[in-house]
Amino acid sequence: MTNFDKVLFDLLVHHNCVIIPEFGGFISKRVSSQIDYEKGIISPPSKHLLFNRFLTVDDGLLVSSFVQSEGEDYDSVKTKISNIVSTLDKKLSNGEELTFKHIGTLKRSENGNYVFKQDRTFNMLADAYGLTELDFVSAEEVKEELVEEQSILVSDNDHIDSVSETQNRSIGIKKILRYAAVACILPLAFYSFWIPFKSDFFSSGLISVDDLNPFYTKEAGKYEPKPSKHIITVGNKSTRSKKDVQDDEVIKVEEIIAPNDEAIVVKTNLSTGDVASAVSKKAPYRKQYIVGCFAVKENALNFKNKIEGDGFSPIISKSGKLYRVSMGITFSKEEYDRLIATVISKGYKGWTLKQ
Repeated sequence: MTNFDKVLFDLLVHHNCVIIPEFGGFISKRVSSQIDYEKGIISPPSKHLLFNRFLTVDDGLLVSSFVQSEGEDYDSVKTKISNIVSTLDKKLSNGEELTFKHIGTLKRSENGNYVFKQDRTFNMLADAYGLTELDFVSAEEVKEELVEEQSILVSDNDHIDSVSETQNRSIGIKKILRYAAVACILPLAFYSFWIPFKSDFFSSGLISVDDLNPFYTKEAGKYEPKPSKHIITVGNKSTRSKKDVQDDEVIKVEEIIAPNDEAIVVKTNLSTGDVASAVSKKAPYRKQYIVGCFAVKENALNFKNKIEGDGFSPIISKSGKLYRVSMGITFSKEEYDRLIATVISKGYKGWTLKQ
C-alpha cells in the first residue's frame, strides 16, 4: 500500500477522528483564526491533531477507505494494514521516528511515551483548506522604524533646526501609511473568510451590500394582494360552452356602470383581438372571494377546473404577474354571503377582494 499516507491524510481532512487498528488514533480539534499584531501574521482557521495510542479498536473507516481505493476485498486489505502496523511498531521499538506525509512525525521515547509533532505547512480544515498565513506590518516593525528614525535625528544635531520639520512630516506620513495598511488588510482578511462560507455567494454567484453585514438576517419575501380594476377570465360557464373556450384563451373583461345602474360588460379576447359587449340589468357585487394565486397560468387553469367540478363558476383574474382564482361573480351582498358559506362548507379558504 504505497498510498497509505495519502488515504490517511484525506480521511483526516474530512473526519475528526481516524483510527489505525491495533496502533492508535488521530484526533483533530478546530482552531479559530488568530491575529498576532506583534509578529504581523493572520492565521486562518485550522485543524490541530493529537495522537492517542489507546484508540486501537477498528471502527472500519480506514479499512473501508482502502477497499474503495485499492479495489480489493475487505479481508485482504485488513491483512495488509495489519502488516503495516507491525512494521510501524517495529520502527518505534528501534527508536526510529515515523513520518506521515503532510500529517506529521511520531516518535516513542524510552519510557514508552508517544510524541507527535504536526506538520503545520498543510491546513487540514476542510472549510479553510489551502489557506495560508497572511503577513502585514507588525507592531515590532513599526517600533523599529520609529527607533531608527529617532536615532538618525539625534545623530544629526547640527542640522536638526533646518530639517526637523521635514523629517517629522515624513515620519508621520510613514506611520499613517503603515497603520492605514493594517486597517485595510484586517477587513479584507475577515471578508475573505466571511463571504465564501457565511453567504450564498457560491449558490447565487452574486454579492449584495447586505452580505457585507455580519449581523444582517435575510427575510423571506411576503406577497400582499392588491385590488385590480380589470378582470381576466377564461370563459364563462354560465354563458359559454367548453367548445367555445380553449385552455389558452384569455378574456379581458371591463365593466362600465351606466347611470340607470346597468353594467355594460366589454370582453376582449387577448389571443385573437376580438371584442364583444353585453348589457346586464344589474351591476355585479363589488367583492370577489379569492381562493388561489398562481404565477403559472396552467396551474390556475387546473385549479379552476377542480372548482368547477364542485359546482361553482370560478373566474381567473390577473394582477401583475399573478393569476388569481375567485369563486365567481355575485350581484348582491346576500348572494355573496351565501357563496362564501357554501365555499367554506366545501373546504376552500380564501380572502375578499374589493373592486
